[in-house]
Amino acid sequence: MKGEIRFEAEVGKWICIKKEKIDEDTKPIEISRLLASIHDSLDRKIWEYLKEDIKKEQLDKIAYEITEAEYDEKKKQWKVKGKITEEKITKALAKLNSPSTSKKIEVKDKHLKELAKAYLTRKVLELLGFKIEADPKLIDKYLENQRKPNF
Repeated sequence: MKGEIRFEAEVGKWICIKKEKIDEDTKPIEISRLLASIHDSLDRKIWEYLKEDIKKEQLDKIAYEITEAEYDEKKKQWKVKGKITEEKITKALAKLNSPSTSKKIEVKDKHLKELAKAYLTRKVLELLGFKIEADPKLIDKYLENQRKPNF
């Protein structure tokens, strides 16, 4: 396996350059780490660039309502109160998928509404503790542990 992965973006003040040469010694997990890093950068920017069309704050409030999250002043973040049980997850997913939740999404265009639902779904899953994308930091930690000698 030989080649190169190269991602370059320059949009306004956002500059992102990620590149890596691939050779026979490059492990697939190392390629996964780079791709996850590119995906992570893109994912943040996708939602940032959609902010004019999709009101994330409104969707976040719906997500907090669905998951019964509360703001933690100490940690300065929203958290689901108590233990996240199967019952809480089932209840939240049922609310997420309900017509009453869809009606709360204030977007007229049906395609944009689907994007808003995608954002809301990701936010609800995140609050419930689900990770749906490969985290490049976790891959880094895994690679770091693999490099440690076993005594």
